[in-house]
Amino acid sequence: MNQGYVKDLTTEEQTELQSIANIIFVETIANGFYELKKVTAALPDKFPLGRIYSREMLGALLLDEHRYNILIETNDSKYLYQSSTVKIPEINLPE
Repeated sequence: MNQGYVKDLTTEEQTELQSIANIIFVETIANGFYELKKVTAALPDKFPLGRIYSREMLGALLLDEHRYNILIETNDSKYLYQSSTVKIPEINLPE
C-alpha cells in the first residue's frame, strides 16, 4: 500500500498511478463519500455501480478476496494506492 500527499508526487508519478489503477475513487464535496472516477475491472456483484460510496464500502473493496489496483483521492489532497498484488495477512485471534 502506498499513501501520502498528492503534492509530494511529481506529475509523472501522478500520471503513472492513475494509469495503472483499475479503479479510481475521488472524494466528493461531502467528506467521507466518494464517486467512481474510473473502473476497468469487473467488480464484485454486491458492489453497485453509479452511486456515491461510503468509506465502509471502499474498505470492503480494499479487503475483498479479489485484488484490484485501487487509487483513492481525498478532498485534503491525500491519496491511497493499493496494488492488486498486495497480500492481506490472516490474523488468527484467540478464542
